[in-house]
Amino acid sequence: MKKFRLATISAAVCLASLVSAHAADTPVRINQAFQSLLYLPLYVAQEQGFFKQQGVDVKISTGGGGAQSWAAVIGGSADFSIQDPVFVPKTRENGGKGVVVAGVQNAPTIFIFGKEAASLQDNLSLLAGKRVVTSPQPDTTWAFMSYLIKQNNLKDVKLVHVAIGNEIPAVAAGRADYALAAEPQVTMAEKQNGLHVAYSFSAAQSWYPFAFSSLTTTQQYIDKNPQAAQAVVTAFEQASRFIYKHPAESVTIARKYFPALPEEVVKTAVQREIDAKGYPENVLVSQKAWANNMNIALYAKNIKAYPSEATSYQNNVNTALATKAKEAVDAMGDK
Repeated sequence: MKKFRLATISAAVCLASLVSAHAADTPVRINQAFQSLLYLPLYVAQEQGFFKQQGVDVKISTGGGGAQSWAAVIGGSADFSIQDPVFVPKTRENGGKGVVVAGVQNAPTIFIFGKEAASLQDNLSLLAGKRVVTSPQPDTTWAFMSYLIKQNNLKDVKLVHVAIGNEIPAVAAGRADYALAAEPQVTMAEKQNGLHVAYSFSAAQSWYPFAFSSLTTTQQYIDKNPQAAQAVVTAFEQASRFIYKHPAESVTIARKYFPALPEEVVKTAVQREIDAKGYPENVLVSQKAWANNMNIALYAKNIKAYPSEATSYQNNVNTALATKAKEAVDAMGDK
């Protein structure tokens, strides 16, 4: 009986060792520019266990800005970053070799809101003589609004610059007629301040799709860690599809990451993102999405030239990982 017990214990220890070895997922570090509703696929992949399912153990950190997040990858304290992908070609212009591997936000989900309810979507001439709040040059909302003015030859539109996060008070206090912002500020403007969404950049045909936020890394990391790199991109593909199939569950996850926001604000903001196709239906960054971003980046002088060898789609976007991710998730069906 004693020998039987010893054998049983020995077998249990061996089994536990095998399970432990199998459960030893590859550690991966992802640095996000900010904690943002635009990055919901990251949180869904983490909370739904998609990273674990693909064999990686992801630790999320926050850089405090796009430049800081990308610097974390270049400096070696992160394996991936999430931010405006423009930092990759900027690095290439200086001899670096970063790559974009997946879309996280595939639309230019910036909206114009104001006190007036009239839609600007098909009648931008209503902006004539108006004051519009943007962040200072060369930030995103400044670039979007300035480019929109140029694109549509709008007259007498005055830009009022405020720091990010101060858009709603500026309009509410009468310092401006409209403001540009992303979620959740847009929904907060509606639900908490009685303002109206008047224009969606995502709904403008010439602006969509748009590589607004992307998952980025280095080719060196991919070469050294091909399985982990593929696993991360596949998990993002699973997460993006999950959001569209299970919006209510996705809102629950978003609320966990933004506990200070009222439930109705989070629910409306996530639904607006879904309606705008902000979250990728497939994480492959298309050539059109890339070109739309580069055109704005060139206008804002964030890159030196486009098209060029340093800023081309072919040299900056790794399509192989996203293509394989789509095939893998397609094969899973509705699992």
